[in-house]
Amino acid sequence: MEHVKIMVSVKEFSRLSGLGERKIRELVHLKGFPSFRNGKKIEIHRELASKWLADYTMRAAGGV
Repeated sequence: MEHVKIMVSVKEFSRLSGLGERKIRELVHLKGFPSFRNGKKIEIHRELASKWLADYTMRAAGGV
């Protein structure tokens, strides 16, 4: 069974989402984005952030 991390770094989420690291760093400052600081490192909840991003893009595109 493969181990799947719940929390990922900015770099890892950038690879998973296809967005640049700079854009991910901007997103972590938006209200409701599922992330937190662990010292200097930003931790992102992989599944919740993916869902948040899908919802955010739907709203931005004028969807539900």
